[in-house]
Amino acid sequence: MTSRSQRHRSTRSRRTAGLQSWPLGFGLVVLTLASPLAAAQPQDAPSAGQPVTRGKTRPGSTPSPDVAKPGTQVEQIVVTVNKRRELARTVANSVTAISGSTLDRRQQISVQDLVAEVPGLSVEADQKTAVRIVLRGLNTGGGGTTVASVLDDVPINPEGAQNNASTNSPNLETFDLSRIEVLRGPQSSLYGATAEGGLIKYVTNPPVMNLYSGALEGGFNGVTGGGVGGSLKGFANLPIIKDQLAVRITAWNEWLPGYVDDPAAGKSNSNSGQQYGWRASALWTPSVLPGLSVRLTAERQTLIVNNADFVQVAGAAVTPLAPGGGQLSLVNGLRNNTLLTSPGQSEVGTYYANVSYDMDWATVTSITSYAFNNFSNHADTSNQNIAAGTSYSDYFGSVYGQPIDFYERQDSDTDKFNQELRIASDPGTRLFGRQFDWLGGFFFTRENEAFQQFFDARPTANLAQVLSPALGGATVGGPLSEYAFFGQVDYHLLPSFDVALGGRWSGNAQRSQASYGCCVLYGPTLYLPQISSNSHDALYSVEPRWRPTDNTMLYGRLATGYRPGGPNIPVPGVPGIPNTYQPDSDVSYEVGVRQDLFDKHVSVDVTGYWVNWHNVQIASIFNTPAGDFTVNGNAGSASSKGVEWDIAWVPVRGLTLEAVGDYADAHLDVDAPGLGGARGDALPYVPVMSGSLNADYNWHIDDKTAAFVSGSWSFVGTRYTSFSPTPAITSSHVPLPAYATGSIRLGLSRGAYRGELYVNNISNVLAFTYYSNTGGADQTGQATFIQPRTIGMLLRAAF
Repeated sequence: MTSRSQRHRSTRSRRTAGLQSWPLGFGLVVLTLASPLAAAQPQDAPSAGQPVTRGKTRPGSTPSPDVAKPGTQVEQIVVTVNKRRELARTVANSVTAISGSTLDRRQQISVQDLVAEVPGLSVEADQKTAVRIVLRGLNTGGGGTTVASVLDDVPINPEGAQNNASTNSPNLETFDLSRIEVLRGPQSSLYGATAEGGLIKYVTNPPVMNLYSGALEGGFNGVTGGGVGGSLKGFANLPIIKDQLAVRITAWNEWLPGYVDDPAAGKSNSNSGQQYGWRASALWTPSVLPGLSVRLTAERQTLIVNNADFVQVAGAAVTPLAPGGGQLSLVNGLRNNTLLTSPGQSEVGTYYANVSYDMDWATVTSITSYAFNNFSNHADTSNQNIAAGTSYSDYFGSVYGQPIDFYERQDSDTDKFNQELRIASDPGTRLFGRQFDWLGGFFFTRENEAFQQFFDARPTANLAQVLSPALGGATVGGPLSEYAFFGQVDYHLLPSFDVALGGRWSGNAQRSQASYGCCVLYGPTLYLPQISSNSHDALYSVEPRWRPTDNTMLYGRLATGYRPGGPNIPVPGVPGIPNTYQPDSDVSYEVGVRQDLFDKHVSVDVTGYWVNWHNVQIASIFNTPAGDFTVNGNAGSASSKGVEWDIAWVPVRGLTLEAVGDYADAHLDVDAPGLGGARGDALPYVPVMSGSLNADYNWHIDDKTAAFVSGSWSFVGTRYTSFSPTPAITSSHVPLPAYATGSIRLGLSRGAYRGELYVNNISNVLAFTYYSNTGGADQTGQATFIQPRTIGMLLRAAF
């Protein structure tokens, strides 16, 4: 693969025509259809076709929730991590479930907002469109993702590495979700190749039969020293045929405030953007065929950013091997000087049909889906260095005989077809007089990947002109196919003790072909022969669980995961690159205890884990006069061990206090010269310590009026930047300082109406999310930070 963004992960877009506003009108039209009845957002409703282990619920009906007494006990959430409905507290797996009501109340609208809520979750984010999700420290900067993203049991992120899947994973809007489930540790036995480190599952609210409902929400916000943003969101639930057919339509439109100025381009708050999308779902449960459920769902989301989030810092572009103590210092506030802006755009879409039939002894489920991920990006990379002290614009300016701007254009497109067919036992199944739960299934996916990267040389005197001869570029693409058989059995040897065994056998095949375009970088147009790779993997999981009392559970888990290998693309003028890179794999050992105390007023969840990561995939970067080339490879082993905790307490009615955190020791076990790392080096962007303290208080002022206040304080410890195999150009493994930040929210509701005020990043802390010693103007570095203090308000009306 020839992506320079593998190192800098600065994805930018070519499709940046004006901000789109059609979803605003769409949402208003949808919501006017809603009848003024009480709003309903079932937080634990099952997706169509999910077996129910704690009593069946007819799809589309309002379920009897398996939750604690409202306001007096710790919230209990139903999840589907094992492809059947279970209380999160009873699952023999490390899972954090965040209900839709909590997401809404805390305005957690992206995966970055979940870091304070989920132990072991960290992100590496240099752009809004380029977020690398990391669970339990499994990160070395490779092209393939280690965390699967799933929408209602549909895999939506790319599986291959050619399209930078690790940073191109979907980052979905959370509005009108039933919940988000985050599973830590390998989940490959049930969810396949990309779940080596864990899984993020977005569970949408299904249509509800016989209930007209809806809501409209609007708000605005402002950033300290930056711009202003706003949002408009809404949903409508519409019954069509009593007890048989209902639809649910959701739409959102968000205007993202900017806070980074670009003086060279003459733009203030240049990194503003917009995110908009919609979801439509229909649920049919025909009365003539009891047990049949059909759910059709479509979702699309677009994110547009007008410029990169990069800010100039002192860096160490001239002296990467001997950086000064002030390399992380701001050059001149939140500014970044580039002659041309670096816009970006991402588009993700998912369409699926979930058909299930309950035969009274087992349920058969078929999920047919199509998903796509398109990332289109522009980048002014003039200031990136080809050698210490020499930028690309300097080097190629000498080739063209005049000052130039070096501009990069990337397009990364993936579309995939998925088919899953499974059968699962209904609740109450017994074998030899003991409870026996089982499921088995087949999965197939085929995705097509296309990656293009081209460069322009533009004279600084006329930036609209592209000089001839062209610099050139590269095109890489090809299909990937995977097929798998999977299953799980759970046998209760005693009423209080059971063991679940899971397994998966899969085969993976990939083909890839590259071509290099004329002229300056690669010479005449060059077409390379097709390269193929194949692999097979057998995976397993063992999960013993003991419940000595109704309020106590101890469990263990042994599980394996893998990430597929694939073909490499030859680099012109660089001999010795292998045609393929190999799969990597991990083995995870964990033990955990969950306990509810004092009539469920206190909840304790503590897990210890140890992950051994073998044949780790890496991204090696080759610096050549034709640019930086990323080649995938394998390098030794790494391990991650730690402790995670989630402790909640409801001392009085309406008040919930929670402490969430983790300690992680994730490091290389052997020297990795191809990665630029040494034995014992911490894995990148993984804090040793992180945690948060959360408080939520709800109370009634009178029979019609209620209020709430919530606050959180979060801490993220020291992290290290990515490894660099070329430390004479890009500094490797730079420590980033720890930080702490807080937020607070105040709200008031009366009847169907609600308003709230909020402040995020109260102390306006400048906290790093990415750093590179090079890339800034005048031989400075670049960094990105969490959004500065943001103050906003929301108004919501339910119907």
